[in-house]
Amino acid sequence: MAGRCIFRCVEGQDGVLPPGARVAGRYVLERILGGAAMSTVYEARDASGAPVAVKTLSFAGDPADGQERRARFLREISLSGAIEHPHVVPIIDHGVDAATGVPYLVMPLLEGQDMAALLGQAGSIDPGIAVALFVQACEGLAAAHGRGVVHRDIKPSNLFLETRGDHVIVRVTDFGLAKARDDRAIGPSSAPRPLTATGRFMGTPQYVSPEQAVSAKHVDERSDVFSLAMSLYHALSGASAFAYVRSFMGLVLEITSREAPHIQDTAPWVPPEIARVVHAALLRERSARCPSVAELALALDTATGIDVSRRPVLRKACGPSGDSQRRVKAPRAELAASWAEVLRG
Repeated sequence: MAGRCIFRCVEGQDGVLPPGARVAGRYVLERILGGAAMSTVYEARDASGAPVAVKTLSFAGDPADGQERRARFLREISLSGAIEHPHVVPIIDHGVDAATGVPYLVMPLLEGQDMAALLGQAGSIDPGIAVALFVQACEGLAAAHGRGVVHRDIKPSNLFLETRGDHVIVRVTDFGLAKARDDRAIGPSSAPRPLTATGRFMGTPQYVSPEQAVSAKHVDERSDVFSLAMSLYHALSGASAFAYVRSFMGLVLEITSREAPHIQDTAPWVPPEIARVVHAALLRERSARCPSVAELALALDTATGIDVSRRPVLRKACGPSGDSQRRVKAPRAELAASWAEVLRG
């Protein structure tokens, strides 16, 4: 895992600021690190010459969508700026550039790569390492939920694996689709109006919960539990549960009408204790699903033992499952119909 890149680098985007441009008069942009329809992330230098990541609202696209994109970007600043936790990427500065009128936020420029990049290289990773990484993600996401923030776009590419010396630290990032469960939880000065339009799909199809696939307006923390568990399913098996579905509508139908295929069908090496926890966090009926990321972390502690789930993760350990691991055929897990069954053992 190497490279000073909080997102994978892209070239040739429209509506982005050129290298050498200044944001807020003190951040000099050096290169594009990544972006999407709504925003662009740059490697930059601050006034002292220190490296930072600057995220700006993209100014290309349909002008009719500009007002909502701006409101959503400002919402991201409000929501993510309210969360301070070692497993969340922090915002260290934000504002509106006086010269361009473009909103921006500034983050530390972290060493490492995101979980999607790791899985693209490794396929699947050792179950013990995967659990240890995702317990850290649970802690970061729990901090967001504690502030009344539902992320709504948890997926491997939004779990950044920061390298610090020989170790890896998970950081939850990109609150661009987040919503406040209760605007009062983040304070009246940062309580933007609801933005989700009826009938508009939000999230990443392979990882969204069944209820979010239907409507993103009324989801709660249990939707993030599902998405995090689906990301763990991917890390353990090498693909998300419904990766075999090729069409968007087919994927929505699968997610909303059937439970995730048994993970041991494609990854027989996954220990049954871990499989039971993952599937109970992926139950379609949210009243039966794991109710919080805090409980998910505790269940993973129980499944592996805290000497595994809470151990520091070494950088060199974040590689593909070995051949010997893949040859293991663990006892078949009997999947639970509710989270209560998991708690009863």
